Amino acid sequence: MADKTNKLTIYLIKSVYSEFSEIVEDGIASIEVPGVGTFYLESSHPRPPSWLSTFFKSTIDEALARFSLLTASAKGLLLIRLPDGDGFQIFALAFGHGRHLLRDDVVEERFGLKIVLNSVANDSLRSIDKVTLGSVPKQSREQISRESPAGSFGIDVEQDLISAVTGRSRLEAFGRTISGKDAFATSTKIDVENVGAFLVTCLQQFRSEDYKADFDWIDQIAEVRSVRKQTELNDAIVARFTEREYAHIWMVPPEIVDWADAVGFRYGRRKRAELVPDIDVAGLVTEANDEPITLEWLKKTSIYLISARTDDVLLGWPAFRCLYAELELDGYTYVLNGGKWYAVAANFAQQVKNAFVNVPDADCECPSYAHINEGEYNEYLSAALQGSCCLDADLIQYGGGSSSIEFCDVLTIDKKLIHVKRYSGSSQLSHLFSQGAVSGELFMQDAAFRAKLNEKLEGPHKLEDPRVRPIPQDYEIVFAIISKSPRSLDIPFFSKVTLRNACRRLEGYGYKVSKKKIPTVY
Repeated sequence: MADKTNKLTIYLIKSVYSEFSEIVEDGIASIEVPGVGTFYLESSHPRPPSWLSTFFKSTIDEALARFSLLTASAKGLLLIRLPDGDGFQIFALAFGHGRHLLRDDVVEERFGLKIVLNSVANDSLRSIDKVTLGSVPKQSREQISRESPAGSFGIDVEQDLISAVTGRSRLEAFGRTISGKDAFATSTKIDVENVGAFLVTCLQQFRSEDYKADFDWIDQIAEVRSVRKQTELNDAIVARFTEREYAHIWMVPPEIVDWADAVGFRYGRRKRAELVPDIDVAGLVTEANDEPITLEWLKKTSIYLISARTDDVLLGWPAFRCLYAELELDGYTYVLNGGKWYAVAANFAQQVKNAFVNVPDADCECPSYAHINEGEYNEYLSAALQGSCCLDADLIQYGGGSSSIEFCDVLTIDKKLIHVKRYSGSSQLSHLFSQGAVSGELFMQDAAFRAKLNEKLEGPHKLEDPRVRPIPQDYEIVFAIISKSPRSLDIPFFSKVTLRNACRRLEGYGYKVSKKKIPTVY
């Protein structure tokens, strides 16, 4: 056993790569470690941070001469090839910023995550990174001050893709606290003399299926492993770009970003390219500059997040890893996230689709949309539905601070609460459904909320006594979606999941819930 504890960050290299030269960037110096592997390194070059000149200019140059204010980053990477059955596996141990010496797309995704899930008890988790999949994926990290079960992290097993986990290890060899994402990270008494046996244990834990006893929900959304199916899906997404059909395709950073240290993004080039505050499909298409967008182009074109502190690349990804998309293919729903395709469990997908179909169509005549914005339309809708009250943007201050709730967009004389949202490829339908669920719950639960609402209502809409809980069966909550499509109303799969959850909450109170398509006339 090693004398001292070392912090280890370990990657598994994809089996399609057999030579170290395919794994490490060109031109990197190396040192052979006898009997272990090859250590790659890059000399550090201390330099003054750019903010000295860009912010202070020359105002403190004379005083600075007495100081040595420099910045640098150390990079080291150890590659180890170990026997594995009739073949071998290659591991990469990163030191400092050594991860940046690896080529793009050479590491096995979720290697560390699988190790951790197979090596911790259900009640010993400390932190979880998750992506809530939808038209606007939401990345979040939840951290708890003491070891807790997975249920304490508010995981939505129907919509959350778990990307990283930290917890207490059950295996003594791994030390106490272990973290896993693509990399497996731990602090333990392992050094160059005993690292080989340790890596064998890591590989065994990666391949284990122990996680299914406590974390089987993680397979609700399963990674597509078939190379043939991956190729088919990749061809389908490229065809969307060729046809300029960008519905259900978005761009997002594939991991959590420290926005406090982010000055912006660059497409294609680390330096001298224009900085943009965020990434989107339009920006990517502009970067192509009429060059055909192929899978190869998406994978070789990089997107860089630039550090405000150092002007260096803080994070970088192939454009393909930044794409989020939903595709229907051969009767299955597939999601592209972080450069990987995931298939939605068939029974789950069918349940969600059935739930959407079973949301009844609202029995109200909503005129077609031919307006400048939703506000103008809501005024028109209120006038068209005789006796209705328009409450669009008439917010109710609630819960202290600047918290505010919109009760609904239009309240009809027969007690329909209509929530309207114009749908396009980037529409945040989750906001529509959340708004309806939250306002509906507050209307039933909170007399203070009803009192504030009542101040905005007039005539027959006023409540006789806001202190008295309304009868929920008297009300219908209508989600009205403005759509250009000539077909029946349809929305992205994970928007359907969000709608199903909202319906469950509202129907639990006794509300009637319905949907409505509002067609456009242009």
